Amino acid sequence: MRNIIHHTTRIINFKLKLILFVALPLVVFTLITTRTDLIPGIKSFVVLSGSMQPTLPVGSVVYVQQAQQYEKGDVVSFSNDAGQTVTHRIVKKTEDGFVTKGDANDTEDQAVVSQSSIIGKSVFSVPYAGQIINFVRTPTGFVAFIIVPTVIFILSEFWAIKKEIEKQVEKRLLEKLQKTQ
Repeated sequence: MRNIIHHTTRIINFKLKLILFVALPLVVFTLITTRTDLIPGIKSFVVLSGSMQPTLPVGSVVYVQQAQQYEKGDVVSFSNDAGQTVTHRIVKKTEDGFVTKGDANDTEDQAVVSQSSIIGKSVFSVPYAGQIINFVRTPTGFVAFIIVPTVIFILSEFWAIKKEIEKQVEKRLLEKLQKTQ
């Protein structure tokens, strides 16, 4: 029974470390690139509509990077006249700017997008990761995905240190007992 508990604990500990060291950096990177300019030239956005499906499903995170020039076929994120961020494909380049269209849309966007309105060109995306990002932005999500795993990880490391100290103390006691015999 003790071996089963020990084995289960090790599996849980491994999964938590995997989450902390693989998923957590992606979430933190996304949160940083969404809200700040700490990483110059790179921004991330959660896709909120189906206008770019199947290329960018709803709930995906798209990472964009500034470019010197943009061409027909590039997927770009830009600020529209209403101040919203839109991610669509450039379908035409004109003297006034760029004509864009969502892959799932039947018609082109009405407004021409100027070079200065473009935030960046899509570098890569992570399907459905935006659902996690949106949840982590809530107080409950922050506690569930950031605080709780971090506390569990720290406690498991303290537990491992405690066990190692116990082993060392036991080893020294055995050595002392053997010397006295």
